[in-house]
Amino acid sequence: MFTKSSLIILLVSALLLASTAPFFAEEKMSYTIGPADVLEISVWQHPELDRTVTVRPDGKISFSLIGDVDTTGLTPAELDEVVTQRLSQYVQNPEVTVIVTDIKSRHRQIVVLGQVARPGAYPMGESSTVLEAIAEAGGYTERAALRSVTISRKSEANNPKVIKLNLKEVIVKGDRSKDVILEPGDVVYLPEKKSVWDIFDRYFIGGILPVVGLIVMIDTIGRY
Repeated sequence: MFTKSSLIILLVSALLLASTAPFFAEEKMSYTIGPADVLEISVWQHPELDRTVTVRPDGKISFSLIGDVDTTGLTPAELDEVVTQRLSQYVQNPEVTVIVTDIKSRHRQIVVLGQVARPGAYPMGESSTVLEAIAEAGGYTERAALRSVTISRKSEANNPKVIKLNLKEVIVKGDRSKDVILEPGDVVYLPEKKSVWDIFDRYFIGGILPVVGLIVMIDTIGRY
């Protein structure tokens, strides 16, 4: 039979467990590896294979013997398993350890979207510009409207500030002073050129007078 004191102890213990459960649940949450993270990968008893690598913008790393490894969506423990499995073809019973040593650089990222070869998030240098960011993303496509590039930037009021850039003028005239210097968190967007048929549909079939529509259409095409 439980005494009054033992019942109190059981109730207190239950309350303590209930209050600490969220803490343990939070501790079990795993960190997902991302671009620009620095990883320290070591193989027990094989120091010649130990490497410190940086995750590339495409989410991959290069490691001895096994080449490129995709880390996208993986935790350090999951990457450990992938490297171990692939390395076992060259090393007998490898014991691999993966440690994330630096995630600070992730906060210095920019995002490049739209008409570029590889849209995505990229680490920025000390003075990355829009043109440099586009080059990092594989360059712009033939469909890019270079005169209508926009940069979205967070402001203190939580309302994004939109900066417009005529990148074609920067490229053609070679005037790099007009190239916008980016800040961490900026989103660079290259829209797609409007086709002649899109513009025709908007200004002619849309109900605007043909002559006025033709003038506006020519002016609009010239903007891209």
